[in-house]
Amino acid sequence: MTRPHSPTAPPRLEAPNPVRTGNLETSDTQRALARAVEWFAGRESRQAILARQLTGLHRAEDHAAAGFAIRETRRQTRMDGSVEGSLVRTAWATGELLDLGCRPDDAPVVRTLGFVLSRQNGPGHFGEGCDPERHVARLCTHYLSGFFSAGLRDEAVAPLQFPCGLTIHDEEQARFAASCFALRVVLRAGEDRRDAVRQHVRCLIDLSVLWQDDDPRWPLDLACLALGAITLGPYDLREQVEACIGDVVARQAPDGSWPGAELFNVLDVLAATPSLRARAAVDRTVPHLLRGQLSDGSWEGGVKEERTLIGLRALRVALRAA
Repeated sequence: MTRPHSPTAPPRLEAPNPVRTGNLETSDTQRALARAVEWFAGRESRQAILARQLTGLHRAEDHAAAGFAIRETRRQTRMDGSVEGSLVRTAWATGELLDLGCRPDDAPVVRTLGFVLSRQNGPGHFGEGCDPERHVARLCTHYLSGFFSAGLRDEAVAPLQFPCGLTIHDEEQARFAASCFALRVVLRAGEDRRDAVRQHVRCLIDLSVLWQDDDPRWPLDLACLALGAITLGPYDLREQVEACIGDVVARQAPDGSWPGAELFNVLDVLAATPSLRARAAVDRTVPHLLRGQLSDGSWEGGVKEERTLIGLRALRVALRAA
């Protein structure tokens, strides 16, 4: 996408009577938000389009830019509906299409989502098989169902990278993470009535070790990936999901940081979670978030535009919480 446009001036976000958000005044948060908005001005990526929608700066040209991005995603899709045969990349492409205004029953989404769903309970999924140790831990095929396969067992999945900057190096953790990532977009597409999808959600809720902070097999980043999926789950499971949200929020350090976790992975989930506890946790994280913001308003690492969009969303959540 090389068509240039004149940058759109960011809105005035100064507050005449600042209040506190986290350990900062609202005016500091607003200025940080304005810098992020300005960084996106004139860009035509999916993230830039969404950033303008979030801040009320939608341009007439964004409709054409979205159409171009949709066609580019379709061009990258193979005959089987996948992007490079990858579960995570295909799930990501499906989410991009939904972000750009495609409906779940539109042809591009039907193709990519079809590939994702075809991997459910497929060979190589997390929890496949059984042995005495895993059976006792309820981490085998007798207890886990509905998980998506990122590849056969003789195909290495790790290291697995996500656009927010998170990289998972452990093989089993990568297979778990890939499945949660796929489940999130499947639920976004409204497929929560499928029995296998509901089973996946229930299994994640039942994995109580996910929400504990003393098991190195289940770092906070994995818990957040699971939480990002189950918060979109069936309504009748929402009460159990709310308890999981509280368990994850409880792992935030007193200073508002998230030790041992990728900050943008945590914020990506919590900023999108319709929970007062999640929003309060995002608010407490703002000082750490702003320390990493560059002078041009962006954040480095991972996919830079994706991380900056996550940062922008988190700042908006913090301002609303104030």
